[in-house]
Amino acid sequence: MTIEEFIALPYEFAGFIDSYLSNGEIHLECTKQSPADPVKKYVPAYHFDIKKADEKVGEINLRIGYTEGLYYGGNIGYGIEETYRGNGYAVEACKLVSSIAKGHGMRILFITNDALNTASRRVCEKLGAQFIEKVALPEWTDLYKEGQRFSNIFAWEI
Repeated sequence: MTIEEFIALPYEFAGFIDSYLSNGEIHLECTKQSPADPVKKYVPAYHFDIKKADEKVGEINLRIGYTEGLYYGGNIGYGIEETYRGNGYAVEACKLVSSIAKGHGMRILFITNDALNTASRRVCEKLGAQFIEKVALPEWTDLYKEGQRFSNIFAWEI
């Protein structure tokens, strides 16, 4: 899929969707809903803590829409606290947030990761996401400004 095809994908955003997301082992607690910021070219986003019982084990974000920036930055971003890694929490959290994406008419989510981050790549593989390409990040992207130079881009059909 090209950037142009990605940007042309359909979605709907008429407001944030409230929902309780749990699979019985973990649940996602929405900590923030960020509105779109046209000046910064940011889309609406959900921010969740990933929790097992009452303990925070990580975070996951879902960005609604398809833009050139999201082609490089992804619709989903996640991080698991070091002591909780290796338990499949990122995979399960991605599955949970996919229901919100579907509620916004999204059927494909892009997940990107640093080309050196093998654990994040494994999350994409476990989800069945298709590897699109490894890209050199454009200098204008936030990831480049944070020091990342290459990114793996995956498309996950939900």
